[in-house]
Amino acid sequence: MNDSNPERVLSGIIGIGLAAAGLARRGWVRWAFLAVGGSLVLRALTGLRPIYQPLDSDKRRDRSGVPGNRGTRIEASVEINCDAETLFGFWRNLEQLPRVMRHVESVEEGAGKLSHWKVAGPAGQTLEWDAEIINERQGRLIAWQSLPGASVSNAGSVRFEPTRHGATRVKVALEFDPPAGSVGTAVAGLLGNSPQSDLMGDLQRFKMFAEAELRDSRGRAQLL
Repeated sequence: MNDSNPERVLSGIIGIGLAAAGLARRGWVRWAFLAVGGSLVLRALTGLRPIYQPLDSDKRRDRSGVPGNRGTRIEASVEINCDAETLFGFWRNLEQLPRVMRHVESVEEGAGKLSHWKVAGPAGQTLEWDAEIINERQGRLIAWQSLPGASVSNAGSVRFEPTRHGATRVKVALEFDPPAGSVGTAVAGLLGNSPQSDLMGDLQRFKMFAEAELRDSRGRAQLL
């Protein structure tokens, strides 16, 4: 299985960085970083995935999003004191998401349900991809997937579930195949960069923004 040029370049950058970090450490961490870094550099040079290629049991190469058994899945939820319709309306306007998602630099909506994303990646890189909304239920659900050629294959959904006391539970599920694969995700965790923590942080920012801005603006509109 061959990687695209953007993935190979990013794999090389991450690999060199991990190898350099390994030289400054001792014990098993040193050798783990050197092994992973060397594998990523090899991948950058050859375009192959020597570490986790044997784990890839999904042979469908024309599928958008994340092929089965290859991605990393994370989930998080938060309860927000705001109604589901208002929260859904904010999220559905994708170009607003950089206001609450720290790593998202911009989202440009295109024709139909298409969009173009720019996201801050490791080592100062900007990752880009096109995506499409594949399932939508007004006030309740938005689901999407990246299109072929994405620098990071990904898919996900956000659900808006009203609670009995007038709040809304927002549940986000993300699945992605990072440029360094599952090994890259694990190493990112060792270095203190946790996708799970990032997602939870984004939802907390969304909660603070919604309870301070969206709920109040809706109340003012009703008064007028």
